[in-house]
Amino acid sequence: MNEKYEAILETVVRTFLQTHEPIGSKTLKEKLPFEIAPATIRYYFNKMVERGELAQLHKSSGRIPTESTMKRFWRRQLKAFDAICDGLEELERISESEDLFLLVKPIRSNPLKGIERIGERYLILVFENDEYVIRYQSQMESFLNDLVGYQLEEIKQIARDVGMISLYSKMRSRNEEEIKAINAESIIRMAAQRSGWGKRYMRPFLEGDAIEEIDEGLHFDPLLPKGFMALKTEAVIEDRPMKMLCIGGIDHDFTKLFRNRL
Repeated sequence: MNEKYEAILETVVRTFLQTHEPIGSKTLKEKLPFEIAPATIRYYFNKMVERGELAQLHKSSGRIPTESTMKRFWRRQLKAFDAICDGLEELERISESEDLFLLVKPIRSNPLKGIERIGERYLILVFENDEYVIRYQSQMESFLNDLVGYQLEEIKQIARDVGMISLYSKMRSRNEEEIKAINAESIIRMAAQRSGWGKRYMRPFLEGDAIEEIDEGLHFDPLLPKGFMALKTEAVIEDRPMKMLCIGGIDHDFTKLFRNRL
């Protein structure tokens, strides 16, 4: 009974992701991989409604998954992320069709190799691929020497956390050049629906900082408004290792982003 119950619930979720419409017993019967009577489906539907897993918007309508069911589905389905291997054009097409907002950024090693002092005026932070110039301070020189070997992204976050705003701003400006935002209109529409959230939280997403600030994995509210989710993972896009952050409605099909469909 448990296996059949879970199969029915998962089929409802997957069908809803495809249609975005309430699922009736007739539609579900056609989707299930086993024979089952419509009366039995209705019995399971009633149980799922009682348990808060499905909702029935109107007495004569089909059922839709509740938010808690969608969260459970995504946690189970996306706990092991497959590498994304589609090209950027394909990601753009999917993001538009599923109304998803994406941030992608190349992953590259860029450690701090050393600190060079220019007289008593400037310090040059020499990374493997970049250099940054800041005003000389003896305490700053000592502090930065302790960070030799750290990656640029790590030092950027440290600079922000300890108030080295000038250095953080320089690194952030270079960082923005590498970040590609796809379908920004989607997150703008999301913020328009939840104006309070947009005023407080949307800037890091539009400016690209969120791709570094958010931990890998799945995220729901309160990071995002209720009914939305974010997926942060690593990907391989056009043969290049990337970080990717995807944001959209919890009832939108994130699985289309994956080469191996879930």
